[in-house]
Amino acid sequence: MKDNFEPIPTPKAQLWKEFRVSYLPWIVMVVSVCITWLVWSRVAVAPTMMGEVEVVRAQIVCPEVGIVRNVLADRFAEVKAGDPLVEVQLTDRRSILDAIRIELGMLNSDRLTDSELTLQRAQADYYGLRFDLLEKQVEYEQAKVELDRAEKDLVRNQSLMEQNYVTKEDYDTSLAARDTAKKTVEELGALLPKLAENVESLHASIENLANKTTEAYDMKLVELEAKLAAVGASSDSTLTLTSPIDGMISGVWCSPGESVPEGTVLMMVNATQPQRIVAYMRQPFPVEPKAGMPAKIITHSRVQPILVDTEVETVGLFLEPITNSLARLSSEKTVDMGLPVSFKVPEGLELRPGETVGLLIR
Repeated sequence: MKDNFEPIPTPKAQLWKEFRVSYLPWIVMVVSVCITWLVWSRVAVAPTMMGEVEVVRAQIVCPEVGIVRNVLADRFAEVKAGDPLVEVQLTDRRSILDAIRIELGMLNSDRLTDSELTLQRAQADYYGLRFDLLEKQVEYEQAKVELDRAEKDLVRNQSLMEQNYVTKEDYDTSLAARDTAKKTVEELGALLPKLAENVESLHASIENLANKTTEAYDMKLVELEAKLAAVGASSDSTLTLTSPIDGMISGVWCSPGESVPEGTVLMMVNATQPQRIVAYMRQPFPVEPKAGMPAKIITHSRVQPILVDTEVETVGLFLEPITNSLARLSSEKTVDMGLPVSFKVPEGLELRPGETVGLLIR
């Protein structure tokens, strides 16, 4: 009879010791390999070159001499395209008068050159065609007379040949003359309608050109007269300068009541949405960049850099000096040259204009 012995349970300490000795080293090795691969593939990636998110700026310039009445937006204010920024009261109307004078001179120059010359050429062609038509009509009537004479001569020579008063050669000569005259009449009869149609078409074109030219000059002169009357009747007008792009105001260089000359920069607007990334590849080139080549963006603005797929948009044709934050200058190197390469900004990637990113081209 066998005794029923219960198995002796293994102590937990012994189980933990066996796990540490047999399994834990393998687990640690696998985790270490995964972490190393992750670090080298996503974090410790050496970029091919550095790039900068292009900053798009728009200057708000006063086009004429005036006085700043209202500044409608402050620095760091977000604006949309078309939003009013500055109100300027124009105090010098000489520029408006100069513009009217320039437009008037250009209009008069066009009248004396292009339009008049085109009309004169068309008229010369018209009268030339009419002369040709009249000349061909005279030839046609003359050919009809010659055909009538040739037919009478042919009938007479045929009767005389039957009576043996003329030879066969005389009859053949009169027959050939009749055929030639008949052919000439047929050709001129077919040509005259075409010439008449061309004359009528050109005459209609000349009338249309003359009417259009007159109407265009009348409309332009009425417009200039209205501008001149507005300048003489109105007092100093107020001009509202608006933002040409969506963005943020990065600089304000005017105050209410300030007199500003023509061409003064009053504000600067920076676009807040990135359009492309511009990088510079220095010599020697690690790769030969081409438009459409796949690439990756390495961002450094977060705790962990992110790799984002993109592609090369355009490649410059020559090296140029690097003048932005990407330049590497020293006391021995005062000019840094590179080949400009632009990259597309993928949708959904949040980048700030002016931000520096790495770019990897494989």
